[in-house]
Amino acid sequence: MSWRPAVCLLGVILSGAVAAGERLWIDGRGLDLTAQTRACYLGFLKLYDVDYFHAGAGEGTCIRVSYLRDIAADTLAEATAEVFAERHGEAVADRHREELDQVAGAYRAVAPGDQYLYCTDPQRGGRLLRDSQVVAELPSVEFARRFLQIWVRDESPDHQPTWAFGTC
Repeated sequence: MSWRPAVCLLGVILSGAVAAGERLWIDGRGLDLTAQTRACYLGFLKLYDVDYFHAGAGEGTCIRVSYLRDIAADTLAEATAEVFAERHGEAVADRHREELDQVAGAYRAVAPGDQYLYCTDPQRGGRLLRDSQVVAELPSVEFARRFLQIWVRDESPDHQPTWAFGTC
């Protein structure tokens, strides 16, 4: 089965309501937008907006990151590796070095408006997309779950995320 996204992702909290009825389609499976936010550094430097999509219990999630500023590819790669190691420890990061290197190699510089989409599937792992094109397939279910935790620390029973980054 191939992944055919209708929209794209990679990491923020917006005050206010979630866009009513927005739905993301992956492999014929609809994921509903359940939360939005804005990521900020030091509480005021706006980095990106994040949309969180959920397919239902045990059926996967997607996070769409819409960038608000220019960020070089090597900066994205370095930040990803650093945050992953902070969340999970150096031993886990070392165990997943191949996947982290794969993600780093897939990143391209971003400008305001660019988006990455990251989707997880509990049986297939994860996929990173840019402009609706798969740029990295990550078959490890464990890595897929841990990689999502760069943005989403946990999820409540009603599919609301606990964000893992500073917001503004």
